[in-house]
Amino acid sequence: MESVLRLLHSEECVGENADEANKEKLLSEIKDVSRLLAYNDCWFQCESDRDLIEACIFQHEELEARYRYLLNLAKRNRIDCAAF
Repeated sequence: MESVLRLLHSEECVGENADEANKEKLLSEIKDVSRLLAYNDCWFQCESDRDLIEACIFQHEELEARYRYLLNLAKRNRIDCAAF
């Protein structure tokens, strides 16, 4: 969450270097969330405890919402992240 807040705060920077840095930060955050979703899927497949399965589902929902937010942010900034 802190990285998203830093990203939003850094959007106020001006200049081509700042834009490129913001793009890289956003793409990095998207990669991280994508990786966490993959880990969550593995955890869900392996888990057998009912309470932990529920925790896994809640975490998956949080990560999905964060992923959608980041993709929309990239779209608004016209950043191509088709690889994700």
